[in-house]
Amino acid sequence: MFYHVITSTECNLHCSYCDREEWGCEWEDYDYSLPCRISYDVAKLKAFVTEKDYVTFYGGEPLLDIPKIKEIMNSVSCKCFMVQTNGLLLKELGDYALKFHTILVSIDGDEACTDKNRGAGVHKKVMQNVSWLKEQGFSGELIARMTISENSKLYDQVLWLSEHFDSVHWQLDAMFFEEKNQWFESYNSDVDKLVDYWISQMHSGKVLKWYPFLVVIHDLLKGLKAKLRCGSGYANYTVATNGKVAPCPIMCGMKEYYCGDLDSKELKEVYVKEPCSSCDVLDVCGGRCLYSNVTKLWEEKDYGELCSTVKFLITKLKSKKFEVEGLLSKGVIKLEQFGHLKFNGVEVIP
Repeated sequence: MFYHVITSTECNLHCSYCDREEWGCEWEDYDYSLPCRISYDVAKLKAFVTEKDYVTFYGGEPLLDIPKIKEIMNSVSCKCFMVQTNGLLLKELGDYALKFHTILVSIDGDEACTDKNRGAGVHKKVMQNVSWLKEQGFSGELIARMTISENSKLYDQVLWLSEHFDSVHWQLDAMFFEEKNQWFESYNSDVDKLVDYWISQMHSGKVLKWYPFLVVIHDLLKGLKAKLRCGSGYANYTVATNGKVAPCPIMCGMKEYYCGDLDSKELKEVYVKEPCSSCDVLDVCGGRCLYSNVTKLWEEKDYGELCSTVKFLITKLKSKKFEVEGLLSKGVIKLEQFGHLKFNGVEVIP
């Protein structure tokens, strides 16, 4: 099992796509008393997590409580530790940074793109810390987790990030507030070009670890059907700061959807419903987002617009399957190059 452990609900940034008063929903049975930091005894987490499990620190910004992270890493036995962070406090981890299997850093691309969304000077600080991490000898996977907004250029920014990170994934700033997301056409165009570039690199034996392409092609090649690709609600759960277990980080506080707590022997499973459950690409997409599926924040046409980008990506990748199979049969690339740790916190379906 995979667990996101929330160490802090607070954040030290005010990103344009997150710092919105309208963001989220007023859930009828919501727990507004959730503490900002962990209030349960770490001994309970130690008893709950097994040596076969994976633990990812999450927030807010999880590194706002580094002492608690160190306490957990010192006492909890699991398969490995991961962290999703904005990268500003990486150096504060010291030697503990090298103990992580995977570090996911929130960054939107080059300096102009990142600072526009995340604040002046953020990019420079993050990249200094990334350089420090490499200088210390970090041998785990370093993943860039980017957000694509209306004025972002997916093609340019993914190529930039690929020069500095082992892997890249992205999510869309598509919460349907003031804007009507008329930029999806240009986004699809960039996806089209990126897939072509990704495939072109395979002809020279390289399989770039761009997760939205890598995972989908991997499963198409092996004939695998997808559930919700992040694993939320059946393979990947979140431990809230009060010890309650939610299906995913964004659903902490939604008491109706709690799956148990740190005393539970078994956790309830939660799956996507309509409109996802009858979608013709469900077996490839997996449902995209459990939170948006259960809250129904958007109008039906808005779901349709967003899902059209998912279908475009899937159709494009399906059109390349035969070419990839040819490269595999010739030995230009190997199936092992598509290997990845499932449920490691990346956005497979943007």
